[in-house]
Formats: sequence, C-alpha cells, structure tokens
Amino acid sequence: MRPAAAPLLVVLVLTIASCGHEGPFVWAGPDTLGPFGSAVPRRLTFNPGDDRNPSVTGNMLVFSRLDGTHGRERCLAFLAAAGGTLHRTVCPPPPASTADTMVDTWVEPALSPDGSQIAFVWQKSGPVSYYTWTRDLIVAPTNDPGHPTFVWQSWYVLPDGRTATAVSKPMWLGPTTIRFLASYERVFKVKGGGAERLTDTLVDAYSLVDLNFATGDPGGGTVSIVPGADSTIAYAPVATGGVWLVKSSDSTRLLFLAPGADTTVGVATFSGPVVDLANVAGVPVALLGGGGEVVEWIDLTTGTVGQTGAATPIRRIAAVPGTRRFVAEIETTADPLASVGANLWLFAVP
Repeated sequence: MRPAAAPLLVVLVLTIASCGHEGPFVWAGPDTLGPFGSAVPRRLTFNPGDDRNPSVTGNMLVFSRLDGTHGRERCLAFLAAAGGTLHRTVCPPPPASTADTMVDTWVEPALSPDGSQIAFVWQKSGPVSYYTWTRDLIVAPTNDPGHPTFVWQSWYVLPDGRTATAVSKPMWLGPTTIRFLASYERVFKVKGGGAERLTDTLVDAYSLVDLNFATGDPGGGTVSIVPGADSTIAYAPVATGGVWLVKSSDSTRLLFLAPGADTTVGVATFSGPVVDLANVAGVPVALLGGGGEVVEWIDLTTGTVGQTGAATPIRRIAAVPGTRRFVAEIETTADPLASVGANLWLFAVP
C-alpha cells in the first residue's frame, strides 16, 4: 500500500521487532537507531497495519500497534519521540486455556512520569466479532504489562451513578493518580452491501475523571469527577496548574479550569469544532473536526493563529514535552468506507 501524500516526507527505515506471545518484552533486535533527518513534518512509523493512540512521556513515544502478525490483537510499541527504530514491542499474553477464544487488544497507553509503570486499556472481544466485551483500565510495570498491579474493570460506575464504558486519553498526575476522559460508547449495526455489521459507534461524553489507586490492591481505587469538567470532550494539562478543556456544549471554545476551581473561564475560540487538544510548549493546539485534516493553534500571548494539516484525516495528537512538537495519528487514506490503518507523524508549531 502506498503511503498517503503529506506536506513533507522524509523516508525512515523502521526495524520492527515483531511481538510474540512467548513472553513480555522479548527483544532480539539491534540497538535502536535515531531518525534519518531533522525536518518536520516527517513520518515516524511505516506500519502497513495500524498505529494509533500516541502518547509521549519524556522523549519516549508509546502507541497501540496492529501489524497483522497476531490477527486482530493490538500490541504496545515504544519509539523515541524524534523517530528512528522501535525500542520494543510487547503483546498480550497467550490464553490461559483453550477455552479462552477472546481477542485481546491493548489501546490508549500512557507511561508514568518516571517510566516505570504504564496505564492502558485492555479490551477483549469475540473471535468473529468487533464488538468489545470488556474494556479494563490497567496499570502494570512497563517491563511486564501482561501482569497488572491494578485493574479498574469495564462498566465503570461513576460517583454520580452514570455508567461509563470507555476510557480515553489517560494521563498520569502522580505515581498513583491517573486522569482520563470517561464516556459511554454505543456500538450499533449499519447495513452495507446487504449485510448488517457492528461497525459504527456513538460516544456520549461524560466527564474528566481522576482515579486514585494503590498498586498491590488490584480491586481498589477511588474515582472522582473533576469539578467543572462535566461533558469534556478534549483536555490538556497546563504547566502552571489547572487544565484546558473543550466541552460538547461549545466545541469551538477553549476553557481554563484553575486548580481547585469548579467553574471554567473562556480563553480562546478555535475556527471549528475541536475533537482533540494538546499543550505544545504553552500553546493550545487543537485537532479540528469535519474532515479531520486540520490542526490549529492559538498563541494566547499574541493572538496569532496558525494551521497545519495532512492530505488524509488526522485522528489524534499528542504533545512532545519540552519541545514545540507534537505527534499526529494520520489515516493512510481519505476514503471513509475503506478499512484503513494509520501511521504516526511528527509536526512542529513555529
């Protein structure tokens, strides 16, 4: 498959360490190599499958990878945020028995600040269905994610009684606290070519949620809804404290929620509905809806607005800490009816 056109393409060679079920973090590849070039934007991954959910801690990029070598099972991959060869890839462990026919999928990864732990969502689905049966939020050692130290089970009941079925954009606030977006996903059948398939999803955004847990207590944990953050659809932390939010009630408006506050303050307005948000060196950077090809930023000091994008839809963005760069998850084709994958690219804010 030919990669989609993009503003600038610098060819990298990725040495892919294929993951296996023989054990966690079995690595037999060569030493990692750095990026072949410094220009941005540039492509970071060349997976013919699907690379999603980028998250960067320090200079390490972690993401969910489907490369076809393990059917529909997704693995976790680690790569320097600047690019180069993969550091390692790790996949779900083998089934406990022959009766276990579930397909295991690891998505939404986030490394802890010191890199010793990783949070991610462990999904299980049937072997002939794309419907997800369980979707647990996992905390585990980074060197052994198949053996969790904490599990927050799917069908999460929030303090206000609402039941959330999905966790997205987890982010560590400390060694035992994770913040994430909680929502309710409704998967339904759509007809195509005369057949019904579970192929479409509607998401009801609930709130920004904090989860406090203690490692070694797999069933514990305290969940709290962040005051003033109900109906949040995108968020990004602010270095001086607090958080930037975008809510479903006005998806173009950037809001600021100060530490300890329960009401937000308007900060800026983007030119279109926001579907994802990142803080890039103190600049709010938003992925706009519609076709998903436009990323927009607003310099809050000067009011300067800038945009960049790609020829095919962008689905997720993630800031690279300490730089003016961000990683973008970009579809390999613009055809909405095609079964396509995505790869990761590196962009920069001027």
